[in-house]
Amino acid sequence: MECNYIPEKLLTNNHRLNVILRTFFRLSPINLRGNRKGDAYPLTPQANVALLKAYNLSKDKEIIQMLLKRIWKLRSTKTKHFALKQGIKISISLYENDKEDPTPLNTVWFGQFLLEEQAGIFSKQDKKELLLSISDYLIEESGYNDHHSEGVYFYYGPTLKKEIYNASSLISSFLLRVGHLYDIQLYKTLGERGIQYIVNKQNDDGSWFYASPPEIKSIDCFHQSYILQALCMAKDYLPFDISISIEKGIRYYRQNLFKKYGDLVIPIRYDKRYPPRNTWLFQLVDGRDIAEALIFFSKYSYDETMINGLLSYLYKEFHNKKTGAFASEILIWGKNKIPYIEFQAWFLYALKIVSSSIKKESI
Repeated sequence: MECNYIPEKLLTNNHRLNVILRTFFRLSPINLRGNRKGDAYPLTPQANVALLKAYNLSKDKEIIQMLLKRIWKLRSTKTKHFALKQGIKISISLYENDKEDPTPLNTVWFGQFLLEEQAGIFSKQDKKELLLSISDYLIEESGYNDHHSEGVYFYYGPTLKKEIYNASSLISSFLLRVGHLYDIQLYKTLGERGIQYIVNKQNDDGSWFYASPPEIKSIDCFHQSYILQALCMAKDYLPFDISISIEKGIRYYRQNLFKKYGDLVIPIRYDKRYPPRNTWLFQLVDGRDIAEALIFFSKYSYDETMINGLLSYLYKEFHNKKTGAFASEILIWGKNKIPYIEFQAWFLYALKIVSSSIKKESI
């Protein structure tokens, strides 16, 4: 079960009421949705894409092929080009998407898997066709806003026109990589301009707000990691230098969104200068703060001290030794022990990244 899941019988035609329902279930530390067999919950893309990325590292063909069968079932019926659908109705304060609506970010994560696929499951032609179809969906259907000399912003979803920087950064770096792989100038140009826009939106202290004005200013931990990962993936393909932007971003990320307590490195959910007005306000640590930090400090900016401290904290506070599952978050009133499937998948991917990076560093 995914954390945003609301039982369909409770959904209404009122966006605000659905947001209240989602918030109620999301912040409950125990499962109040009712128990169902695992296969009875709706199929959603985020966990399956994360699992694909995880098992790609071990080149496990059998599991990857099983996961791909799920992915093909998750193709959106609302797009001409390839895009994954939400799978469930998503109701948050910024937007509401139906279960068949496409999800650009999950589609890009699937595209990242294709770019890095090592198991040899796809032919070169099949992989190329999928990557080009995803890219065309992002450009032609999901679309972008051209800010001219500032760059371009890629939209986060089919109904949201407000600017969410982390998603646009990941889309931009993906298009850049695909453009260079197949020498497609349109992808390269738009990817470059997308990264340019993100760099231009960086704050003086190295941070990025989650969303553009007039949204309430907020800065949180794992979305900073998303942006930094995107910039690190893009830097070698750009005709301009973004090393200063990356350095400033890493400095802010390390110094402001983590604290040390003995041997533990503990993520800080959000920058206290900008209190959020959503569920982040009730979180002390989101599991993705840990997972995305482990990925970043293992794959993009290797830091053994950060990795060891984060691992120690993860296994001390989040891991259930009896079940093997990880908690999804720590709320101000206690630990959320519901083993949401997307959190388990991202933790698995992060731990596999850590394992892979340690092996490389030891060679």
